[in-house]
Amino acid sequence: MNILPIIPNLKFNKNFQKNEKLNNSTIIQPKYSHTLAADSVSFSGKVLPENTPSLITNAIKQGYLDNETKFMAEVKKFHGALKRVSEKLKDRGFSFDEEYNGKHPVKSLDSFMDKCLRQGGASDKMRATVYWLNQQDIGSFKEFLTLMEEEGYAIAKVKVMNPKTKKFERFPDLEIRQYNVTKDDLGILGTFLSNAEISRPRSSTYADYQMRFMPKGKGKKDTLLELIMLYGPHYAKAKELESKYVYNIAREFDRLHINLDQTFEEKTPGRRIANNVDVIKTRLREDISKPLFINAYNAEHKVKEPKLPVVISKIHCDMLDGYVYGIRQKIPMYYRDLNKRLKGDEFIITQIKNSASYQLREDKTITPEEIKEKREVLKKLLTQYEADDIGVIATIKEMLKATIKKFGEK
Repeated sequence: MNILPIIPNLKFNKNFQKNEKLNNSTIIQPKYSHTLAADSVSFSGKVLPENTPSLITNAIKQGYLDNETKFMAEVKKFHGALKRVSEKLKDRGFSFDEEYNGKHPVKSLDSFMDKCLRQGGASDKMRATVYWLNQQDIGSFKEFLTLMEEEGYAIAKVKVMNPKTKKFERFPDLEIRQYNVTKDDLGILGTFLSNAEISRPRSSTYADYQMRFMPKGKGKKDTLLELIMLYGPHYAKAKELESKYVYNIAREFDRLHINLDQTFEEKTPGRRIANNVDVIKTRLREDISKPLFINAYNAEHKVKEPKLPVVISKIHCDMLDGYVYGIRQKIPMYYRDLNKRLKGDEFIITQIKNSASYQLREDKTITPEEIKEKREVLKKLLTQYEADDIGVIATIKEMLKATIKKFGEK
């Protein structure tokens, strides 16, 4: 078990140095400037708020409600610009689906709150989707960006650490998840935009362009509008299905207080839990996500291939139930092992010394009473975390039932 120091105002940001391994000494500044100001503690390398004051959650909620009308007005203008630009470029495979974009133009309050509390912010409050068939045609993409500039929208800038210089630098808020697109291909976009992130499509074969625009003009620097480019309506439908029946389950696993990325010893509860989660994710990806996206891609590009079956076999349905049950059985064992680490005074002293409150105080004396108090705090946290994780698995079990009902072999 790794218990990180109680550190205020810090969260892991997956966008920074993705290939770097995190350890107990790793501190990564938040991507968002308005990260929650609450002490946090981490078991197994996951930084989590020790408590979230109602004052903070209420402030986040009120901030959303106060600006909801503004969000809708801003995203309506954005959609209008995208519609006009797509119409001008329809001969290049661009189109704007008003019905699809009208479903969820602004992130719901519940979704907004959830993301803020998990990640410290939600920069995709206002969003849109454009269909674009030939996503290797960077020349057409350049024309799209030029026309968006004329409409008053430019790709936003984001500060991230350059792995080469080890300094924070400005990069375009643009990610291209596509095959056969290289840095050289982006050269025609200019020096700044050619530094966009290029990554491989997901293992499910899902591919897209994701970017955030910022309106030009005063008072707009905090207005970010997210745009996703998909191949077409078939692909958008596949994305909706995959998100509801697969991705949401994977995201629910992320709510576990257990760091599933760490290396566990053989035959430990942690190892069994991590293995089971991996098998569940893999099975859903192979049986649902991958055929959904392959079929959708073929439909958009008129590829004459037989449709792949999107079905979970009866054997795999039983297997998924068994793996979820196994996770539920191992969670109490996992936390029982963690509690054993709290018995040693030296371990508790280390936690105290690494806490923000200790580092700020003048008197560095650690009394037996303080050690006892800290031990009780951590015990309560473990109890809370165990209950939370059992609740997460119960939710996942219900979500899997819905997925099996939809895609299970009849």
